[in-house]
Amino acid sequence: MFIDSVYQRRANLCRMIAEGKVDQDVLRELIAGDKAINEEAVVWDFKLELPQAPSHKGDKKEVDAKFCEIMKDCVSFYNAYGGYLVIGVEDGTGDIKGWSKAFDAGDLNKRLQAATGKNIETIYRVVNYNGTSFGLLFTPKRQVGLNPAHFTKTATEGPTGRKAYNSGDFYFRLRDTSIPASTPEDFEFLYGSRELLGIPAPTRQLENNLPMRDPELGELRGRDHELSCLWSWLADQFNPVHILSGLGGLGKTSVAYTFAERVIFNALPALDRVIWLGAKVSTFSGQKGHFVPLTRVDFNNIDNLFIQILAETGCPPDQIPEEPSRDELLSLVVEHLSAFRYLLIVDNVDTLPDEDQQLIFNLLTQICSRSRSKAIITARRNLGASRAFYTEMSGLIGNAFEQLVADKCDLLGIKAPTPSEVEQLAVASGGSPLFTLSLLRLISLGDTYREAIQHWKGSDGEAVRAAAFKTEIARLTAHEGRVLLVLGYLHTASIAEISAVIKLNRYEIQIALEGLQGFSMTALDTSLPGGSVFTLPSSLYLVTDLLEKRVADWKDIKGECSRLAALRDNKVPFVGQAITRAVSYLRNGELEEARSVASEALKSLPDSPDLHCLMGRCYREMDLYAQAEDHYQRAHELGCIKRDLFDGWLAVREERKDWRGVIEVSDKAEPTLKSSRYVIARDGARLQIGDEFARSGRYPEANLLYATALDDLRTAIQTYSDHGDKASLWRLYETLIFRWVGSIQVEGEAQGDANRRMFGAAFRAATHYRFWNERLLRAGILALKKWLEGIERRQQISETSREHLATAHNRSTKLRTSLENKPTLLEKSRDELLRELMALTTRIEKLRPIEAAEL
Repeated sequence: MFIDSVYQRRANLCRMIAEGKVDQDVLRELIAGDKAINEEAVVWDFKLELPQAPSHKGDKKEVDAKFCEIMKDCVSFYNAYGGYLVIGVEDGTGDIKGWSKAFDAGDLNKRLQAATGKNIETIYRVVNYNGTSFGLLFTPKRQVGLNPAHFTKTATEGPTGRKAYNSGDFYFRLRDTSIPASTPEDFEFLYGSRELLGIPAPTRQLENNLPMRDPELGELRGRDHELSCLWSWLADQFNPVHILSGLGGLGKTSVAYTFAERVIFNALPALDRVIWLGAKVSTFSGQKGHFVPLTRVDFNNIDNLFIQILAETGCPPDQIPEEPSRDELLSLVVEHLSAFRYLLIVDNVDTLPDEDQQLIFNLLTQICSRSRSKAIITARRNLGASRAFYTEMSGLIGNAFEQLVADKCDLLGIKAPTPSEVEQLAVASGGSPLFTLSLLRLISLGDTYREAIQHWKGSDGEAVRAAAFKTEIARLTAHEGRVLLVLGYLHTASIAEISAVIKLNRYEIQIALEGLQGFSMTALDTSLPGGSVFTLPSSLYLVTDLLEKRVADWKDIKGECSRLAALRDNKVPFVGQAITRAVSYLRNGELEEARSVASEALKSLPDSPDLHCLMGRCYREMDLYAQAEDHYQRAHELGCIKRDLFDGWLAVREERKDWRGVIEVSDKAEPTLKSSRYVIARDGARLQIGDEFARSGRYPEANLLYATALDDLRTAIQTYSDHGDKASLWRLYETLIFRWVGSIQVEGEAQGDANRRMFGAAFRAATHYRFWNERLLRAGILALKKWLEGIERRQQISETSREHLATAHNRSTKLRTSLENKPTLLEKSRDELLRELMALTTRIEKLRPIEAAEL
């Protein structure tokens, strides 16, 4: 007797997926008579058709959008259990329509590779079953040990404006739907064994050295975003180190510990061991109200950290020199980490000096890049990393905070607060788990909620506030301390307002704010045009008592802040309301309404740089670039030198292809804002103008512009230390090098001197611009060889040629010397290049004996 069992069907299909079957057996499981089976499940789906090559150019975008929908399903199958798309079935009804058209799975696989960076080998066949042809598109299951695939670019927009997926999405199959991973549980499934049939995977845990769990930790609440960021980061092959940053008491260690536990208990196939290394000597107990010493401290300086890593990776002690140098330790660490795949968690590096924290981040990035390892760092500062390299934690809000309070009340055995009292606790604590437990401790000692909050804001909360913020405040510079005190009194302030209170210039305030942002002590409110307003996390409102002990003129600052607050209260609010309303219109795409509101406000305050900047933005989004240009120009004349202005102004000039105008705006912006974005805009504009010159045959002018841009970029690469900045600058630098060399070569061809000039360009690229590229060096050496062959065929060598030979001799000698002094550069081909240069130098000397002075 035949029993139609969905479980048996799944088992059969899972077996076929494992075997890679694409034939009638698959359809036999999914087609029943003249209809498809009436359920869509995790390893199969039905489609009416597949996208076909566009018949007209105008159809390409629509076809690409349809391809993206198919790619989303393929990635979902790949990340989950593998699966089949059956083509030729009406979606929803299950009616059989049939499908016999060819489909290029090779093209689909190339698209998948481009969109995810993964080699997903789908297979497509037309299969006849019961007299009807069906398309069968098979996607294999991702092998154990491989990271899940995620989209690295956003899908093409369809006719309705819908996009199948966004950049960064990890799609997988949940029941009969393809969905993006969004919770830690989703990511744990993606990284797990993914067994559909209920067959348990062998029980094992990753080897680890996690310390004992903190008794106060409890269940982690409200940190799904942070945990999901860490899971997503695990699959990022270009980002080996991630920082959890944030103020003290927010639970950075708790998040890192919980993530480590989940990695260990899920036994991720992509990892072999988890190593925990902590520098914290003691921790403040919110339950006890004082510091508690920790029984385990792993390191207290950089070298000690590396020695501890070596011990945890099984390095025999006799392999470590008695007094090892930093380079010796680095080499050993890379060697031993390379033997297996490790996840390092380096906790509480803010115990170390600031310069050591930064160095640990840089060194771990190098080590993990070379050894296939990953590392998480917890620190109060973001260590100067670009935004992609850290997750900044903030206080808990909403349901997560309510759950935290309920947990801690159970722990302390006290009555749960009312909703109103929970709200008051949230405001007082800023959502900090440490502060919340400290407040609830006062209630366990007999205070009411109202009394506890009042007392905690005073002397009863001094100890925990000092524990959370004393380290940061002790490290603040004088300017940073005064700026933070102003924000503590005012809660929000612009740079102009801070300057009016403490009489520092704009540059000094920007430097101080940058330092505070590194400690997560300030946040930006960018809702107003013409510049940002700086705010404080609510948990920092109560640190003014700690700051007042460090700032000598705190009374004067407090008095100025009180006067400024009074001015704010008395100010007619129509301008601020107009700006807020106009920005809301812009976000909703109601451009004319936004322009009308801003224009009316400008009539009342015609000299407001903020309003001119807003008008510029309105006109820019309306594509009225001339009017936008006028307002941006006026805003700058009125003293606005903020990022919003320059970014909008640059966008207008780039849209108008006013490249000289782009250079002019960038020249104004970069010295003020110290951002590589404006260097890239300036030298990108020079590249565009140089290309225009080259297309019209004006090669000397093109060469001069390319060289000017290269010199500018070379300086910027030395100036900007951020990894992301350097990468962006270097990409443009590389493009300009090859554009400049090509222009010189074409100019030389026009003048019959291409080979000599080509060698000269390759020489200057390597020795002056420090661009050591094997392809370019080989092209330069080949050009020198061809030029010498032409000289050697001459019966007589002119004086000009002799001078050129002398120059070529000097350049080949210097190039050879530079190569010899770079033992790690072009390691595989360096010796071959040196031999070729030596041979060419000898040929030059035979053509023209070199004077001793020249040698």
